[in-house]
Amino acid sequence: MTQLHNDDIFNQVKALNLPIGKYAVIGSGVMSAYNIRTHRDIDLVVTQDLYEELKNQGWQTKQIKPDFEVVFFGVAEASPKMVTLDNYQPNIESLINKADIINDVAFTKLTDVIDFKRALGREKDINDILLIEDFLKKYPDPHTYFRAG
Repeated sequence: MTQLHNDDIFNQVKALNLPIGKYAVIGSGVMSAYNIRTHRDIDLVVTQDLYEELKNQGWQTKQIKPDFEVVFFGVAEASPKMVTLDNYQPNIESLINKADIINDVAFTKLTDVIDFKRALGREKDINDILLIEDFLKKYPDPHTYFRAG
């Protein structure tokens, strides 16, 4: 799968025409926005009503686990909940409401990405956590990254 660059994440999410306050990018898409690493796909948490709307607009349904379904369109996947992890059950509405709006795109906070990746605990997630922590040492307030460039 092709790796995508920083500008792509903004353009790709904007092309989906999703309403602010109804979604947030999670995972590697957030990392890509800050040029921490590239992304391959766009994972989104969405409100239940937006999820139903996306299904009605023709986004395809995919069963990831018995208790976890997403809709997808191109490289974007959306769900009104997170994959079930015993040690991580965030409030999706809260993740969306406190999302950082960067260049008119909603991204979950890097600290929330760390929490999610820590709960997943895979080797690639541990590596991502280290990358994010290094970034946050340079930019304790991540918003300054966009003003510094």
